[in-house]
Order: sequence, then structure tokens, then C-alpha cells
Amino acid sequence: MELYLGINFEGHDTAIYILNPQEKDVFAISTERITRFKHDTIFPLPAIEKYIEYSEINPAKVKRIICGNSKVMQKSSRSRLNHYEREMFFRNFLKEDFLKGYIQKKAKFESNSKLNRFWDLFKNRKYRTYRNIEKSVETIFQKDLLHDTLKKYFPNAHIELNYIDHEKCHAISSYITSPFQGEALLITMDGHGDHNCFSRAYIVKDNQLMQVSESISPDKFINFTGKYTKYWDECSIGGMYTYFTWKLGFTPNADEGKVEALAAFGNYKNEIYYKLWQCFSITENAINIGIQVHKEEAEILFSQDEFNEFIEKYKKEDIAAAIQKFLEEFMLQYIKKLIDKTGIKKLCFSGGVFANVILNLRVFDELTDDLYIIPAMADDGSAEGACYAACLNDGNTLNDLAWLKQKHMPYFGTSYSSQQVREVLKKNPNVHYTDLQDTWPEKAAELVSQGKIGAIFHGKMEWGPRALGNRSIIADCRNPEITKKINGSIKNRPLFQPFCPSILEEDRERLFERSYPNKHMTCAFRMKTEFRDKIPASVHVDGTGRAQFVEENDNPMYYRYLKELKRLTGYGVSINTSFNKHGRTIVETPQDAIRDFLETNLDFAIIEGYLISR
Repeated sequence: MELYLGINFEGHDTAIYILNPQEKDVFAISTERITRFKHDTIFPLPAIEKYIEYSEINPAKVKRIICGNSKVMQKSSRSRLNHYEREMFFRNFLKEDFLKGYIQKKAKFESNSKLNRFWDLFKNRKYRTYRNIEKSVETIFQKDLLHDTLKKYFPNAHIELNYIDHEKCHAISSYITSPFQGEALLITMDGHGDHNCFSRAYIVKDNQLMQVSESISPDKFINFTGKYTKYWDECSIGGMYTYFTWKLGFTPNADEGKVEALAAFGNYKNEIYYKLWQCFSITENAINIGIQVHKEEAEILFSQDEFNEFIEKYKKEDIAAAIQKFLEEFMLQYIKKLIDKTGIKKLCFSGGVFANVILNLRVFDELTDDLYIIPAMADDGSAEGACYAACLNDGNTLNDLAWLKQKHMPYFGTSYSSQQVREVLKKNPNVHYTDLQDTWPEKAAELVSQGKIGAIFHGKMEWGPRALGNRSIIADCRNPEITKKINGSIKNRPLFQPFCPSILEEDRERLFERSYPNKHMTCAFRMKTEFRDKIPASVHVDGTGRAQFVEENDNPMYYRYLKELKRLTGYGVSINTSFNKHGRTIVETPQDAIRDFLETNLDFAIIEGYLISR
């Protein structure tokens, strides 16, 4: 057996992506889904272990592993493996199941004196283990830990390691899974990648990938973060948006979507918007179009002291509107120049900045009809590109990987049988359950049409940040109060955050002014005015909805749910938000699903056909 393994091992959203070329099979999962620490940063060994357990392969029979890593530095992968050992020690020591509590406990432990820390470790019989881990830090760079670690899992495999540029991984992933054949323009944009690069553009022509643009940031900002913080200081477009996210009181590299949602309530016309234009510009020559960062101006105009004055002077909504409007207008100029330079209007987007669905809407409205944003657009998706790059390095061509275009729905994670779910339910005294078997989609629609809020768990888990009907909370979009209820008592999110709708593809043109059959919730669209007050929970205050358009072959059971909902209500439209309690990741196991159901105000859950109540 031969496997291609892609890894994102550094930064946020570590993940694995595995191709079994003999079976034409895909498995992909981010570490956070297993650990339930949002945007987890540890080396994705739990994901590798989950793959071995789930796939039921015999690791000893794997003869060759071609591993692609979405960073060019071997040294970095070694340090991340050591970070894993240290982090897992503290997680086991502090005994916290979720990130927020863990951060608080770890900060409290580390604020103690050295003597008190020693005593805590000693009385819990953990000091010797801790010292062994700390000693391994000193020798970390003397070993090829990644090779040795994979050997522990696959003892008989010949292991080949590829270290591939981060932006290139993003770009390759967006083309391989796109609906486009032949030429395309691939654009990446994120906070930072290898060698301070934060954006690249490539064209695909004649089955070849050619770079046409590169944007390099100067060294990290100095004055952005101040004396006592360590993060959120990338000199880039994405880095600036993340800095605004942090200064507005949200979590960086996690809550940028909250800034995007808040912006719809604000007015961008203020000094912040105009100062942002002084911090970035587009450079162009015969070889390259790139983004130039004016670091000195940015540090002066947006230092912490200056930003604190903005917060005193302007509403948060207006600050959010300024950075959102700047992102849209600047990126439209940048992308247009790349289109003009290459003559190509088939666009493939990747990188965390393109999680911004309003930016993507502006591109679709003003620059092209042919747009594809990879479902796993953030750093977890770089593992996907690393896997494809390893395939290409091994002698395959883009045409050899064309079969992946048929897997247009990213249901690449774990699944659980009805029998496995039943065994879990039998052990939980806090729930009642009824086996609906394959009639559950119609029952779900009936309950939702009655005003109930529920959750569904079936089939393979989604790859990427969006729930696409397999691990989803569902509700009736006709009720204008339903978003307040879900935000307030179930998800515990800010009330200004909208929810996304799943919509039958057959209703797309009826409901939206202009759209394309986007299946992955990666782009917003403007709803026709006459429907905004009829299905108000599906639309944001700006009249847009980040829709998932569903056809029967995408997800037959979820399609049946939407069809029955249309029969009962007149609209094949449902709220679809991820099945999890706020601060946790999307549920991965039946145990996760039952726990989050019991700890929220959901009215019901359906797990592989079992209707669950308290």
C-alpha cells in the first residue's frame, strides 16, 4: 500500500490530508476536530492516529509514504513536534476539555513562582515527566523527528519527506478541486507564509503551473502589538485585518468573521479607511505584480496608542466597516491587475483572507462569472495542497489528479455507523432516543417547520470550516426571532452575527439577484428584496446571505430534508450553522454530539437516524 500524506504542522489549524491512490480515496481532518481545541496548533499526530483507527488499515502493510509538508523549513517541523509533547503534557496535567478553560488554567500556572510550579508538579507526580520534556527541547534540532515519528506509526514504510512552499500549497489545492479544466488564475492571500510571503498568483496553462505574482512583507510590525503581547503582527493585508480583529476585542486568527459581520452595521467613511490606503500599494513591472507594505506608515498610523484613540473616537461598527471596505476595494484593484496581466478570468482563491464572503461577492459581481474558493481555504487547507504537491513531485501530472474534481463535496472526515451510535446512546442515561431509520429527513423538516431548533449528525464529517449538512444545527428561516434565540441560548455568539442558509439549488434564481451554484458557503449573494422579510433569518442586515446551494447528488438525505421543508413551508431554505456549543469545534464523534446537545438549549438532535431528546 502507498499513501500520499499532506500535513499542515505549524501555526493555527494543523491538519492532515491523505490520498490512497489505489482506492482513489480521500481522508482529511483538522486536529481541532479531535482535540476540540479550536484552531489547534499542535502537530497533527492525533489526526494521524484517527486515520489509522478509522480506516482500519494495517499500518505495517503500508510500504511507502510520500509526505508533503506545507512549509519549506525542516527545522520548523521538528520544533512543532516538540511543542506537541509540551502541550500534551500540560493538557493532561491541567485537565481541561476546551481551549478557553485551558488557556486560563495554564496562564495561572505559569504566573506562579518557580517554587510553586515545582510543588504543583511534584505533588501530582508530574515533575520527572516535565523535566524529560524540557530536556528534549535542548536536543530537538539534532534529530529528524518527523521521519522518526512517522516510522513509529508505519514501521515498514519507506518515507519520503517533501517541504513545499506554503502559498504554493494553497494555490495547488484550489485548482485541483476546482470545476475548471485547462487554464485558470490561482490567487492566494493570507497573513503570512514562508519567507514573509503573504500572496502569490499562478496561472495554469498547458497542464503547467507558472508563478506570475509574489508579495513579500518586510519584517514584522514593531508597534502593533506593544510590549506584552506576542502575536498578530504580520506585515500583510491579512495581518492588518487580524490586528483589527484583536483590537476590536475578538480572538485573532479565529474571529475575523465577526469583524466582517459587524462591518455591515457601520459607516466606513472615516479617517481609518483613508489611512489604510497609506499603508499598502500595488507595484507592477514586466515580471511581477505585487503588494507593497509601507511598514513605517502603518506603525505610525495604527500603533496601539493610535488605535486606542480610534476606539474612543469611533463606534466599533465604523472601525470594522473601514477595514472591511478597504479590504474589498484594495483586493478588487489587485485582482483586476492580475486578470488584465494574464487575460484569464477563471479565478481560484485560497488562503484565509478569502474566507471573507463579502470580498468574494464583490469579485463575483464586478470581475468574473467564473469563481471558485476552495472549501478549506485557511491553513488546514494547506495540508491538502501539500498532499497534491507531493503527488506532483512523485511524477504525477495535474491530469492524473483530475479525478479529484468529481469529489465536489468535501465530506472527507470520519463517519459512525448506526450500531456505533446506538452503543453510545445506551450508555447515556440523560437522553431518550427513537430509531427513525431512513425517515429522519422528513421528521427533521416536520420539527423545524413547527419552530423547533435541532441538530443533525450523519455521514462523513465536512473538511474545512463550514458545516455542509452533515454536522449542522438547523432551524426555520421564516422566524425573524430564531437567530436571536440561537445566538443567545445555543451558540452564545454576539447577536449581530448572521446565520447561513442551505437552499435548494432549484430555488437559487428565484431567491437571489445574481448568483452561481456555490455548494460550499464560500461566497455571499444578494437576496431579492421581496424575499428578505419572508425568510429573514437567512439574510444579514446588508441583504446578503452566505448560501449553500444543494442538489440531490450533493447530499441525498440533506436534500430530502430541504425538499420536505419546502413542501411544508413553501421554502426549501434552512438555517445551517455548525453543530457545536460556542467556543468548541464542530462535533466529531457521537459522544461529542450528545454532550453538546445536552449542554445547549437545542430542542432535538438526530444522530444517524436516532431522534434524541433529554
